[in-house]
Amino acid sequence: MSGPSPIPRLRWLARTLRTPRRPQSLSVLVLLTACAGFLLWRAAGMSNYGQNLALNLGTDIMGVVVTVFVIGPLISRAQEGRVREHTRLDYEWFAAQMYGATSNVKVLDTFSNLFGPQFSERFFRGVRSATAHGARVQILLLDPDSLAVILRGRELGEQSADIRRDILRNLRTLDRFAQRLDDTARQLLEVRLCSTSPGVTLYRWDERCLVSFLTVGRLSGEGVQLEVAARSPLGTFVEQRFDELWQQGKPMERFTRLAVTLVDASAARRDFTCRFVHVDDCLYVSAPDLVTYLARHRLDELTAYSEALSIPGAHELFVVDDESELHERLIQHFAEKYDASAAAFVELRPPVLVTE
Repeated sequence: MSGPSPIPRLRWLARTLRTPRRPQSLSVLVLLTACAGFLLWRAAGMSNYGQNLALNLGTDIMGVVVTVFVIGPLISRAQEGRVREHTRLDYEWFAAQMYGATSNVKVLDTFSNLFGPQFSERFFRGVRSATAHGARVQILLLDPDSLAVILRGRELGEQSADIRRDILRNLRTLDRFAQRLDDTARQLLEVRLCSTSPGVTLYRWDERCLVSFLTVGRLSGEGVQLEVAARSPLGTFVEQRFDELWQQGKPMERFTRLAVTLVDASAARRDFTCRFVHVDDCLYVSAPDLVTYLARHRLDELTAYSEALSIPGAHELFVVDDESELHERLIQHFAEKYDASAAAFVELRPPVLVTE
């Protein structure tokens, strides 16, 4: 029977070497190395110096091997079973843990005060530090237009102000922050939306995580948080739940922007990126450059296409009357979603499905 694979040890060693060191630690390391070198130099004149040096170094190396590969793993396994309780979710403390993350950071919640005005800048500094070390940052929130948001609001009762608006505020903050990142960091930060209630919350940095459960009548951050190892039974269970919802979730960009292609009668194409809202199961887009383009063309000679539309095929375009009641409703929905104003809206009407 073959022994355990050395690959996990190599990965552990690689993570250890990538872990950023404090300046104080580096100073102590340099000082100790200098002292060791000085002592070896002073002892160079003693008899049998080479044999004594080889004996002492061999003994020390064996001690290091036993500590790293035997005692260290035993202590790590013992710590994996430990559960530390936090009376509440300390967002500032969690953001501080992210600074040294080198592999991954994960957040799973309905919405989070971590992205609110009080803590967002600390969190974003943590994201920059983590992504600079190569860590992947994954954030999974509830889809504000999903049924799960309504159900969670009912569970909270009087504690629920407006979960949908809280999620929308989170998304606007995260979207603005993502636009400020460089290309490398932006590729390591991903935000998705799930339409199913997770039942649990997860705040993970590398091999440690905070776990809580969505309770009735209280926000998740106000309850007890269990700090456990990611490889513990509880950590593994929540991690599997996160992965299931992550695979089913949709990227934040699909909620905030819609890529639309207009095709005219001569088959000429023009691409646009639009903001959009849904009202009464109809889709309305708003983009100044699109409206300008429509003003120079006849609507009946244009068709719209988008891979993100639920119904494929050519869509007709209809400009909404700016003096209608519908226009007022669209302004309200748009302001709630984007915290911005829009002057004109265009409906993308799907093709009529003919049934026999």
